Amino acid sequence: MARSTFKTLFYINRSKQKKNGKCPIMGRITIDGEQVQYSTGKETAPDLWDSRKGRCKSTGEEGKDINRYLQAKEEQTQTKYQELVWQRGYITAELLKRELLEEDKPKGFLLEEARLFIEDKRPCVGITVAKPTFANYIYAAQLIESYLCERLGMEDIRYSQLNYGFIEGMDFYLKSERNLSLATIQIVVIFLRKLIGIGQQKKYIRIDPFVDYKAEQPHRTRRYLTTEELQRVLQTPIIDKQFERARQLFLFCAFTGLARADMQRLKPKHIICNADGTEEIRIKRQKTDVEAIIPLLPTARQILSIYIKDKKADELIFPNLTIRKASFACVNIGQICRIEKGLTFHMARHTFSTTICLSNGISMETLSKMLGHSNIGTTQIYGKITDHKIQEDMTALSHREHSAFEDYCESIARQSAVKQQA
Repeated sequence: MARSTFKTLFYINRSKQKKNGKCPIMGRITIDGEQVQYSTGKETAPDLWDSRKGRCKSTGEEGKDINRYLQAKEEQTQTKYQELVWQRGYITAELLKRELLEEDKPKGFLLEEARLFIEDKRPCVGITVAKPTFANYIYAAQLIESYLCERLGMEDIRYSQLNYGFIEGMDFYLKSERNLSLATIQIVVIFLRKLIGIGQQKKYIRIDPFVDYKAEQPHRTRRYLTTEELQRVLQTPIIDKQFERARQLFLFCAFTGLARADMQRLKPKHIICNADGTEEIRIKRQKTDVEAIIPLLPTARQILSIYIKDKKADELIFPNLTIRKASFACVNIGQICRIEKGLTFHMARHTFSTTICLSNGISMETLSKMLGHSNIGTTQIYGKITDHKIQEDMTALSHREHSAFEDYCESIARQSAVKQQA
């Protein structure tokens, strides 16, 4: 087998001289007579270029830096040539060029980008990023780091090394070795998707290596209070003042559909009085930045009247109720009111969706607007239609159907009677 002829050369492209008087420095690879050119990304003035040596004449720092770079590029080209000949047994100029350009691309690291992302979001916590969301970012990064260390024996991984097997292996690791729930695994997957998006933006990778991965979705039961349970929460006496206040805030959310975070941000300026004397809440949700429009029901208006007195337009209406305090109060309120399913504060929002609205004929489109959802698909998850509503709708349909076809039914009955007499 004849030995390939291989040669590298650097030259300046005088036809592309820039306004600053400099010309781009190009590289040329020749293998068996086939030539390819590529840009080195460097430039120099024509009178400072030594065409014979393929280097800068300048003894200044800039010229030295360019010459060092060209020397390193030449050595890289020769090393890659030998490597490809050894691996493949053949080599072309175009193939060598592609391999060199691929090597020169920035090679980002997954965890490094995760840490940069977290630090970038840290000043936004409590402003544009919710505290629980930020905590999820940190936890997800820790789990990815654990998987890399414990299963792959790596401190970090290049984006170029990510493939479908990586996420499948991590999924198995989180389920089997860490014994995590599907909901927690989903947090990691969502964070990983964000990091992949960053990698694509920074040109570390072109295609999402996990595009075909479908995470197993956790089965979520949207718990809510039935009419009877809601009556118990309304009517059961509660002596403790803190629990009574928490109950009032819970009921306000149950009759408005506001999440705890949005209820806490409510100000008098968000209460709009209409020309017909009715009142409604108009507030942009913290989670989606979509405006929720909620007509005030009598129960909600009565609770609101207790707290809104003497408040200025820009003052917060309700007292501070942290997640921890709300959870503790709901556990006790649930026991006092004999709510066996375990009361949580967010159940107020689900109760508004189902027991207050859908079970009383409110359309899904109207409910979506009141809940401040960005798409109706989310509303269909939150607003579970109750069995009671199905029973009511079918009973009403039965009555309408009977009324519409009553004459026909009577005719059938008469025909049946005649046949029996015959």
